[in-house]
Amino acid sequence: MTSEAPPPDNGIPRGALIVVAVGLIACLAAAVLATGKGEGEAANLEWVQRGSVPDSKPVDVPGGKGSMQLVDGDIRATGTNVSAYSLFKVGATLRIDAGSPVGDARILCSAKGGPRSEIAQSAGGLRATYPRSSDSGIYSQEVPETLLIDFSARGAELAVLETEDFPPRFTSEQGVKLEWPEYRPGLERLKYFIAGGKPKRDLELPFYTVWKTTAVPSATLACTVTTSAGEATVKTVGALKKVSPPIDEEAEEEKEEQAEEEEEEAEGDEEEPEE
Repeated sequence: MTSEAPPPDNGIPRGALIVVAVGLIACLAAAVLATGKGEGEAANLEWVQRGSVPDSKPVDVPGGKGSMQLVDGDIRATGTNVSAYSLFKVGATLRIDAGSPVGDARILCSAKGGPRSEIAQSAGGLRATYPRSSDSGIYSQEVPETLLIDFSARGAELAVLETEDFPPRFTSEQGVKLEWPEYRPGLERLKYFIAGGKPKRDLELPFYTVWKTTAVPSATLACTVTTSAGEATVKTVGALKKVSPPIDEEAEEEKEEQAEEEEEEAEGDEEEPEE
C-alpha cells in the first residue's frame, strides 16, 4: 500500500517563532530598564505631622554621681495611604554624664509602638530600626540621610523618606557595640555594650525606629543601664495629636518635580565653565 504524503505544514516556521519570542523578551527588558525610581518604583513622601518627645526625668547612674536621661526626642508622620496606614518615625538620644561608671555596662534601649502599630521594613527586608546591629562597633556606621521603606503609596511599593535633623553619628564614643535581641512583635530593642573606662565627655546614643500604623502615631521609649552596682531606667512617651490626613498625591508629585528641577539646575551650574 502506498503511504499518503504528510499534509503540508501551513503554520509559522519555528525559526520565525524564535525570532518573535526573542524580540518580545527584548522589548519587555527595555521597558523594565526604562522604569526609573521616580516612575513607579519608589515614591517620595513628606512628613505632614511633627512633634517633640518630652525629655525623660534624669536618673542617677548606678554606682556613681553621674545621671542619665532621654533627650532631643522627635516624632513625625507621613500622610495615610489608601489602606489607611501612615508611616511614623520616632526616636531620642540617651545621654549619660561624662565620668559615669558605665565602662563594661550593658544598656538596653527600646521603642514600643502604640495601638495598631507594627515596625516597618526597609527595602532590604530588615526592620526599620537604627542603628543596625554591629559586632565591629557603631561609631563609624553610616547615618542614612534617606530611608527606603516597604510601603505602598502613589502607585509605588516603596517610599523614600528624609531622616532630617539626625546627629552625624550613632554614638559619641568609639568601641560601642550593638546587637538586636530576639524579635518581639510591637517592641524594638537595641542592646549596647560599652567599652571599659569612664567616658571623658557625655556619652550620647541616638536611636530611632520607623513604624506603620492605622491609629494616632505614638510610642514609648525607654533605656535601662545595668552595671555591677545595679540598674536604672529612664522612660518617655511620644505621641502626635491625630491620625494623619490622606496623602496629597498631587502636592507631593509637584514637590518631587520641583526638587528634581532644582537638582538639575544645580548640576548645570556646576558644569558651566569658569570664565
